[in-house]
Amino acid sequence: MSSYKALHLDPDENVIFEVRKHWIVFARTVAGLCVTVLFPLFGYLALIFAFPAIDAVLSGNVFRFFLFFYVLWVLFCWIFFFLRWTKYFLDVWYVTGKRIIDVEQERIFYRIVSNLRFDKIQDVTVEVNGFLATALNYGDIRVQTASENERDFFMTTVKNPEEVKRIIFAQHNIVGDKTDSV
Repeated sequence: MSSYKALHLDPDENVIFEVRKHWIVFARTVAGLCVTVLFPLFGYLALIFAFPAIDAVLSGNVFRFFLFFYVLWVLFCWIFFFLRWTKYFLDVWYVTGKRIIDVEQERIFYRIVSNLRFDKIQDVTVEVNGFLATALNYGDIRVQTASENERDFFMTTVKNPEEVKRIIFAQHNIVGDKTDSV
């Protein structure tokens, strides 16, 4: 429980399940960044192979100039990678014995933490759309509340969404049985 100290759990509350986005979300980002990083390099090499005489012109200071801006480009791509990794890693739902805690990392130093007690849950909807989502077992999940002034909890590309729904409903039923017996 010490790793969940920042969640401010009740003394009798334990984290049952962590819900995270599927790895394919971040793999798409990495693939796009690889293309983005290599694009200027391939452009430079294509220019040299298309016009071999330009190699003599581009040698020396022009090559150093290109190299400086290329390294700067790679640095900006690395920073973007770090920001996307932070958002991917820190966006999480914690399902406890009493509630769902939604930690949404908006920006590098801006996080929204929301709580939803199981007695407020009205419905849990899972949407798996497409061949890739079906094959890799990921989808969107929405937890709808019974309250008008509370927002619904929504997370896209959740890994194993049917299992998440089952766990949420199981906890919802346990909490409902406790309140019915009181």
